[in-house]
Amino acid sequence: MDKELVELMSAMKPGDEANPKEGRSFTVNLETGVATIELEGETRLYPFKPLNVLFGNGHGVDSIDVFKDLFKPLLLTIEEAILIHARHDPSLTDGEVSLVLEQLSMDPCAMGDDPLAGAIRLNLRMLLSLNDYSRQEVKMAIRKIAKSVQRHTRTGGPRGYLQFIATTLRTRS
Repeated sequence: MDKELVELMSAMKPGDEANPKEGRSFTVNLETGVATIELEGETRLYPFKPLNVLFGNGHGVDSIDVFKDLFKPLLLTIEEAILIHARHDPSLTDGEVSLVLEQLSMDPCAMGDDPLAGAIRLNLRMLLSLNDYSRQEVKMAIRKIAKSVQRHTRTGGPRGYLQFIATTLRTRS
């Protein structure tokens, strides 16, 4: 977790009626991984820290339960990165997603030039900046999604998983 960013975000929380905090905004450039924070007339650029320094202590679990609210932000962060990337790359297949997830499940911090892996890593950096998940929990979440990819590919064809998350995430919005 990034304590400096947590403090900045705390300063952005709404004030009370007698002392409202105005002039606050937080935007993220998804290409660069840099947040622009405007607070009380001051603009600050804040680059998200590298993934390998953001892992926390986690929650001490041996498996990820997809039905527990505790892990939904982690799972959704990964799936949203996949979905957004698929919208920009309509030729993306479940097989390509599966390969990327397999690599990330071994080492989420491994650098490479795959744009999907980069998008997932950036989403994880943003999430882990404000949440406490361990490296092992992130790897387990990636593996859980990889199994979902395999299951939906078997039943829905080469883009079965991508179609599934497009439908599922749209209904959650």
